Amino acid sequence: MTPKITDFGLSRYFNENQSRAITKNMSGTLGYMAPEFHSGDIYTITYKSDIYSLGVVIIEMLTGKKWYPAYPDVDDVLQSWRNKLGKSPEDTQLKQIRLCTELGIMCIDGNQANRPDTSHIINRLGETGNTCIVAGVSSLIIPQVERTLENMEDATNNLLLNDGTEKNVILGLGAAKNACAVQECLNDTPHVITVESGPSMSTEELNLQEALRFIKDDPVGVIGIWGPGGVGKTHLLKNIKNSLDGDVTFNYVVQVTASRGCSVEKIQIHIARQLDLNQDGNMESQSRVIFDFLKKRNFLILLDDLWDQIDLQAVGLPYPLGSVNQIKRKVVLTTRSRKICGQMEVRKEFKVTCLREDEAWQLFKDKVGNETLSYSPHIGTLARELAKEMKGLPLALITIGRAMYAKFDTIEWEYAIQHMKRSCCDNDDPLDMERVVFSQVKFSFDSLRNNTLRKCFLTCALWPEDNNISKEELARCWIGLGLVDERDIQSSYTKAYSLMGDLSAACLLDGCGKLYDSVKMHDVVRDMALWISCGCGKNNGKWFAYGGVAQDEKFSIPWSQVECVSLVNNYLSELPPVGTNPRHMRMLCLRNNRLNESMIAKEVKKFTSLTYLDLSFNHLREIPKELCSLANLEHLDLSHNYYIKEVPRHFGNLIKLKFLYLEGTIIQRLPEGVISSLQALQVIDFKIQVGDDLFPRMLQELGTLSHLKAVGIYVLFFPQYELFLRESSKLAIRYLNLHILTTCSLDPSAIHDFTRGTLHELEIEMCDIKEIILGHKLAGPTCCFGTLSRLILTALSDLREITWMGTSPASLFPRLAYLMVGGCGKLNDLSWAIYLPCLEQLIIVACDLMQQAFTRHLGDDKFSEQDNVKTFPCLKYLNISKCRSLVSIGDPNVTFPSLERLELGYSRELKSLPFKMDSLPRRLQLLEIDVKSWERLDLDGVKSFLQPRLKLY
Repeated sequence: MTPKITDFGLSRYFNENQSRAITKNMSGTLGYMAPEFHSGDIYTITYKSDIYSLGVVIIEMLTGKKWYPAYPDVDDVLQSWRNKLGKSPEDTQLKQIRLCTELGIMCIDGNQANRPDTSHIINRLGETGNTCIVAGVSSLIIPQVERTLENMEDATNNLLLNDGTEKNVILGLGAAKNACAVQECLNDTPHVITVESGPSMSTEELNLQEALRFIKDDPVGVIGIWGPGGVGKTHLLKNIKNSLDGDVTFNYVVQVTASRGCSVEKIQIHIARQLDLNQDGNMESQSRVIFDFLKKRNFLILLDDLWDQIDLQAVGLPYPLGSVNQIKRKVVLTTRSRKICGQMEVRKEFKVTCLREDEAWQLFKDKVGNETLSYSPHIGTLARELAKEMKGLPLALITIGRAMYAKFDTIEWEYAIQHMKRSCCDNDDPLDMERVVFSQVKFSFDSLRNNTLRKCFLTCALWPEDNNISKEELARCWIGLGLVDERDIQSSYTKAYSLMGDLSAACLLDGCGKLYDSVKMHDVVRDMALWISCGCGKNNGKWFAYGGVAQDEKFSIPWSQVECVSLVNNYLSELPPVGTNPRHMRMLCLRNNRLNESMIAKEVKKFTSLTYLDLSFNHLREIPKELCSLANLEHLDLSHNYYIKEVPRHFGNLIKLKFLYLEGTIIQRLPEGVISSLQALQVIDFKIQVGDDLFPRMLQELGTLSHLKAVGIYVLFFPQYELFLRESSKLAIRYLNLHILTTCSLDPSAIHDFTRGTLHELEIEMCDIKEIILGHKLAGPTCCFGTLSRLILTALSDLREITWMGTSPASLFPRLAYLMVGGCGKLNDLSWAIYLPCLEQLIIVACDLMQQAFTRHLGDDKFSEQDNVKTFPCLKYLNISKCRSLVSIGDPNVTFPSLERLELGYSRELKSLPFKMDSLPRRLQLLEIDVKSWERLDLDGVKSFLQPRLKLY
């Protein structure tokens, strides 16, 4: 490895009578500055601050990014370099890379005291036989350098910061002399080094600095950030929010996504939710509530993706904006149109520009991958040409770069360049720019491997802009449309999740949700999907998707042309008039509105070609008989219409129906023969409390359906129905909810007899059981729990123990990914969960007797085969709350190698976390905890690691 030296220092000229200065002006490059520079706490700036910057540089050289506030995994970095260099782990160069990674992590410790000094760094570098570095700074010089640096630290220790504002201490003549002494020491020893300038500020950092400068400019009330779609405006807004996290300037920083068709009411809802204010649905009274809360507080509203003028006073924001009587009231908005900045009375604005050529090339390289680019010199040349054609637009560089991954044929690269040249635009007209972006990003769409994946992608645009899309909901949609159709339902869901992974890998979908259970479309990608669906600019009107509609907003739908209509998540109590016969209609999504049965009865009979209908989360009190005339219907979702009590006799006419969802209704009457008439039925979700006479007959009729792949049922008073369930053992039960069991102990072997290895989710709630017995009979290849992914135990107030007899958690629950235990007030611990091999999400709520959640009993006969197994190997999300006796999460033997998000709250006895310096959860991104619990914790030296990831409430 070639030794390098990087200069990241700042200097200031003093006169002969000045030896120090205290300033509020924070100087330096964000990302490289130590956290003490901008933490707001009282800190003395020492040479350890420069050690931090050195660590950032080392880590960035090795991994290509700064990582703050997380740390890279040493093994991951080593594996990446091993693949790149093609060398064995014992190679000297790989040992040097491991050492440098470890040193970099030590250097960027949030606590100054934990950062190494220079002698430690130099000594460690000598461990791998790096003679260049050792010869460059001899052991005779190290003590002199150290003594000089110690003198510099002593000089800074005499300075006191008297308040908590952001300040830098700049040392004067004395420190300058010491710095010269250090330089002289180094000059006395002959050595050869390569000198490089420090990193220049990137476009992203320049934009952030500019925005923060405007925000802190007191007279400015409204700041506008504008630029084309896909240039990084939303990303900039997130960076602003992250930069101000913990900043004392504002009491509240609220981020709202406006999107197309935004209204005052929508913004009010988002602000009220984030500020935890009462909501009454009335615009004027909600405005008063918001105004009264904010009028004496410092606030910053981040308003993303604004398309139209919005009256901020009508929203409830106190005016005038800016700085009034030492109260800061600021709004930052982003928009694609500069005209909106004028309409919103923006006082400071700037355009987010595309990346510089060198930055664009680096981003493109990262997405394509070194293996592809180094395959041949010609591909490297073509790749540079292709990157230039995208004019520095980040979204295009990311999606197309990902599409070109592992493309080793030069013809494919030449075709991509031709495609980009055809889509180029030489003017700044927003409409032309939009067309260009769509044409460029469409290349990624065209590069998807088959038509099924392309159709799956297009359906994602039916969800409203900027909405999180539940993975399960999306999979259900694809299955209902026939885009995914495997032999059994579990295989269909697995295939659907795999397709989502393909779309995410192509950067056409983003993962989101704190439980990692959702995806999201970039707004430009969604617009492109609708553009493609409507004929790539021909406006053929085949697809119509409209979300965020205000109650009084009027709009029309081209019913005679349209094939797909989505009006999801609105406040609609009626549909736009359906004039002509909508003969092309195939899909109608009306989820989460206020439609009643009379409105549906009036219009739905006209949709004779309809195959897919989603009416979930509406206000239907009955199923209209007109709906039963839709002879082509294959997918029908009536779930969560809470007042539906009866299924009409004519429902049996839906002979093509394959997928039926009735969860969240209160159906008590179901005419005999209706279910058995639905011979095409593949999936029925019937998780409702049915009457005593209906349940046995329902099971019997379900047993006559030869194509049935999945059933969801709710079992009330389980012992009473156990016989019926055993007799229905051929049913492919996917969701099972057991309610009000009166037995003292539950032996799940009873479940084993009738679920036959199809069970995906099991919920046991409100039961009197004191013990759950898991015996050896349940283990083995035919175990019903072999496919179980979700296990929920709630309101089991007498449950004391889960007993394991002759089996282990790993063998019984090999695929369990989600475990929720709540309201089990007498349960002492959940130690068995630490050995679950696929567990990703764990939630423990209101287990009042639990003092320590997890204990690892090494050598214990019950789990002795697990002694050498990592604990929680896949756990990403852990939530423990309202456990009144909880003192500790777990003992030091319990580790969390994959943990990314930890939420703790309202456990008044909690005193410690199971983290030590040698077992830190290096992948942790967020620790969310209530203030009192945080102040009470004994963190034993790991506080500096946790603090940058901390979110208090």
